[in-house]
Amino acid sequence: MRFIRQDLISEQELGQLPLVDIAFTGADDLDDRSAYSVERSTRLGEQSFRVRYNPDTFCLEVGDKRYRANDAELEDLSRDFSATSIVIDATTLDFSEIALLLHAYSFCAKSPRVGFLYVEPKEYVRRAYEEPAVNGTAFDLSSGFVQHPIPPFVGMLGNNDRVHLVAFLGFEGGRLTRALSEDDGQFIRKVTIVFGIPPFQASWDLEALMANSRLLETSEAGVKFCGANNPKAAYEVLVKAHAALTGSSECNRLTVSPFGTKPMAIGAALFCATQKRPRVVFDHPRRKKGRTTGVHCVHWYEVDIN
Repeated sequence: MRFIRQDLISEQELGQLPLVDIAFTGADDLDDRSAYSVERSTRLGEQSFRVRYNPDTFCLEVGDKRYRANDAELEDLSRDFSATSIVIDATTLDFSEIALLLHAYSFCAKSPRVGFLYVEPKEYVRRAYEEPAVNGTAFDLSSGFVQHPIPPFVGMLGNNDRVHLVAFLGFEGGRLTRALSEDDGQFIRKVTIVFGIPPFQASWDLEALMANSRLLETSEAGVKFCGANNPKAAYEVLVKAHAALTGSSECNRLTVSPFGTKPMAIGAALFCATQKRPRVVFDHPRRKKGRTTGVHCVHWYEVDIN
């Protein structure tokens, strides 16, 4: 894995990037930045395709094609959409879609170079004053969650398995607690939670800490930090956690929960798709329309996953 670029990029610099073979995007009608990001990502690709993962049917839709989220069909995806370079619109695609696309291309003899476009919003929409915040969550971002696994990141656990859970956390408090209550919590021996510090904007780190304050007060989890806009740092947190799974460690399996910022989720997806596959616990949030307003900074990440 080689991280080539992690930059803030201007509109002029974005227009000077070389064209890639294929751009993969999500829906452009979620908020201001989704429309902006899909238009820019599409402009970067010779071809573009909309991608959507359905956690209820375990199917990944790419354009007018559908693939079951298993190794055989994802390998078909990489042949059907053969490319030497791709861009993934990380603003509109969620962790599951990013990880499955990366996993599909990991079957190639030579994987394409991958660029990620991520657009920050100016603001997140706050809950109405009369609506009580849940677990300190000040922002009104999702209408619900779907607690289903993502093949091929299921990794069955056995009686001798002892799990180290690494969870990246953000604004929506309670996601990790809810996931643990529905997962194989009895296997977990160690929990590390990761916050995005430094944050994108001043005070956003405090909002994430407040949203997860109950967890911090009641658990014995270790706490780590990596930059909210730094996929490489998130990837390296997982590489170190995986390297620590030795015979002398209290744990022999790794589980990842990418509930934090999208750049942290990019780092987690790169790790999950290209390393020895850990278990992933993810809850597929249903994003609310109009959850953010405005367009702020634009980030460009580029990696060679070979």
